[in-house]
Amino acid sequence: MNPQYNKPEDSILPDDFDGVFKFTNHTDEDFTAKWNKVEYTFPANKTSPMIMNFTPVEIQAIRKKFARELATREFYKTAKFKKMNEHVPGGTPSTYTDADLTEFIQKCLSPLPIVNAKTKVVKTRDLEDVNSRDEDGELLTSVIDQKKSLIKEGSTILKD
Repeated sequence: MNPQYNKPEDSILPDDFDGVFKFTNHTDEDFTAKWNKVEYTFPANKTSPMIMNFTPVEIQAIRKKFARELATREFYKTAKFKKMNEHVPGGTPSTYTDADLTEFIQKCLSPLPIVNAKTKVVKTRDLEDVNSRDEDGELLTSVIDQKKSLIKEGSTILKD
């Protein structure tokens, strides 16, 4: 158990909990995160209710994922991150720990004025359109049934 995040008091809901989990974007720019092919845009300096068609446990996990993404984005803007990477221009950036992100993650849980997040269903392409095609537009590979064995059928998958 990570004592930093899973403290006993975290399992107790606040007295003013109204049954809706909320996400706070404490930054000066909108934050967009994606879950299950849907983009959620959280307005800057606002708190948005997370009304989603998932269980409360799933919403908490999604909320933590979004908080970590926002925390990472904001950490990359800090002087500390810039100082950590002064020695590697164009190289691999230095690593950071959860402790570096904690301050930013906690801000996502602090309430600000409440507004609704904007959502947008992300268009996806059929698997056939994602596969490689030849110069005539014909598929180079064929989609196989999930129940077929790739080992047994592997030699017949590629077109001649």
